[in-house]
Amino acid sequence: MKKYLVSIFIAFSALVMLNGCVVSEQKLTDKVKEAIVNDEQSNGKTLEVTEFSLDQKEGKTQKGVLKGKLDGEDVVYDVKVVDEGSDFDVDWELKK
Repeated sequence: MKKYLVSIFIAFSALVMLNGCVVSEQKLTDKVKEAIVNDEQSNGKTLEVTEFSLDQKEGKTQKGVLKGKLDGEDVVYDVKVVDEGSDFDVDWELKK
């Protein structure tokens, strides 16, 4: 019985930790999206994000694509994020 309870506790702990990673990924995506929108606003432009995902992950670096409308025109950005845990660096480039 004791082994059974320990096994359940370990499985539950693993699920909690996994769920924490999913939330962190969503928070990171939201913060990156917000940073890009705010940067365009500071340049006097309006960016409406229609789609954004970080798909490719290599260590601490993640790459993805952000699609949206910049002042009413369709745009696509290549996005690169280096996640340092409590902080992150974002680079993005408008595809032409």
